[in-house]
Amino acid sequence: MKIKKYILKTLGLFTLVLSMLCLNSCEGKDSDDLLPISILSIKANGAPLVDGAINIPVNSVFEVAFSSEIMPSKFEGLVSLSAGSTMVPFTVVYSNLSSKATITTSQLEAEILYTLSISSGEIGSNGALLQNSTSISFSTNIGKTPCTSATNDCIQSLQVPNNSGVQFNLDMYSNYDFIDDTQFVYNSITQIVIVVHGLERNANDYFSYMTSSLQSLNMQENTLLISPFFKDNTAAASNDLYWDTRWREGANSGNATASISSFTVIDALIEKIVSSGNFPDLSTVFITGHSSGAAFVQHYALANKAENTYSNLKFEYIVANNQYFYYPDGLRYNESSQQFETPSTCLGYTFWPYGFEFSAPYLDGIAQSVLTEQQVTRSTTYLLGSNDTSTTGSLNTADCQATLLGSNRLKRGENMYLYMQTYFGATNKHQKIIVNNVGHDGNAMYNSTEFKKYLTDNQ
Repeated sequence: MKIKKYILKTLGLFTLVLSMLCLNSCEGKDSDDLLPISILSIKANGAPLVDGAINIPVNSVFEVAFSSEIMPSKFEGLVSLSAGSTMVPFTVVYSNLSSKATITTSQLEAEILYTLSISSGEIGSNGALLQNSTSISFSTNIGKTPCTSATNDCIQSLQVPNNSGVQFNLDMYSNYDFIDDTQFVYNSITQIVIVVHGLERNANDYFSYMTSSLQSLNMQENTLLISPFFKDNTAAASNDLYWDTRWREGANSGNATASISSFTVIDALIEKIVSSGNFPDLSTVFITGHSSGAAFVQHYALANKAENTYSNLKFEYIVANNQYFYYPDGLRYNESSQQFETPSTCLGYTFWPYGFEFSAPYLDGIAQSVLTEQQVTRSTTYLLGSNDTSTTGSLNTADCQATLLGSNRLKRGENMYLYMQTYFGATNKHQKIIVNNVGHDGNAMYNSTEFKKYLTDNQ
């Protein structure tokens, strides 16, 4: 009986001690006794974000560093990003044992005042408090107004290195300053349109033609428009690239030490745009040319290295009223017999730019089978004026290599398309669009209902 009382007394004392310990520690300290959590820094894109900051890029990433670990669910109940009364959605990723929160959003717009707010309150895993609230206001960078005049105001200069690293210059008209202004981020731009001039090298005119087309479609804000200028030696300054008429075939420039293909400069142009990181929403690259510019585009489409390099982008090639076509073999369409045949009397009809033999140095090391595969599978549109049937003027009707392609430009485009349908019907990604009641007129082609529908359908 005494032993039983002793045991009960001992258990009672033990329970009392446990209760006292629990009161002092098990139930936790009063929140006033916990070390408070503080914000160590708030950054935008790695730089301190201060109240009243301006020109913050619209694709910014915000980082909030705390003095100790926080609870994500509690933090997300205390933080907000707003423009006036409009709340901006965002996502949060945590690092450094949940002591750093990285906030990202794709909803910021140019020239808007935003406020990033973090309220005070319980935020730690053990109930610790963020004692001081924080509110930082900042404005995003100023939006860009497209340049629309084909004057020096819209000229950009791209530096293209040769194999020794020596820089050469290519001028172009552009609606946005994407070369000199390296800080601005063009979130609104989703597509590039590169339009190539004809034999007259009138890049300014083609810039104007396409500007008019884009304006009528309200596409200026989401399109980077570029019209490169392939100069001849009379227009070139000392360090400018220049070409004879073979610029349309991918030939090397005439500069003695350059050895830079006209195809290389378009590759370099696309690389400059993509590698800048300033076009995060870019999805489509349109490359088009009219007349001699169309010859350039048809050959660039099958030869270029850019499309394979940037497989995340969609490339579209529009060949408008071309007269010089590359064929992957020796067959040509005989308009009299209405069938494809192998000519027997025309020397050189398979030489570049009509065929693979003696191709441009740009293609050194590339097999003919590779070019054929690229020609067939790359998205190419033949934009043909129904009235482009004249056999006078600049149409080559003297050389058999050219006349084997067709009796006029309309026929040459139709014959090329027919070849693709006949021999690669199941695999080719080519289409033909006839522009009604238009002849050999670049402005009319690019401002036609048919071309505008094509742009709208493929943007």
